[in-house]
Amino acid sequence: MNAFSVRWGVVSLLLLGAGCGTGFNRSPEVQAGPAVSSSEVVSGDEVQMHLVVTDADGDPLTYKWLQDPPAPAGAFSDISVQEPRWVAPTVDAPQHFQLKVVIMDPERVTLVGMTSILVSPK
Repeated sequence: MNAFSVRWGVVSLLLLGAGCGTGFNRSPEVQAGPAVSSSEVVSGDEVQMHLVVTDADGDPLTYKWLQDPPAPAGAFSDISVQEPRWVAPTVDAPQHFQLKVVIMDPERVTLVGMTSILVSPK
């Protein structure tokens, strides 16, 4: 097979693919956040996460929220929703936590966002 026929085959596949609705996937975009309703709380306080994400393709997005450091553990109301609540853990001294979100579309395009919060003892 010569180089011309290989190139034509690739172009043909690209043209056929474009006609089958398999166009290019655009990445989700974070419009606001992630942010917390209060950046300084005491143990046991609950904060609301704020996050605005759009996807130009209209793809459904998945979310996974994490806390760093993982201990002492706070509690997310639901780690798989766009804007969960988080209850601050019990701490013996003021401690900073990062609340991270991993956002993914069906094509596995991934974004990571984070916000910080200071938790003080009650």
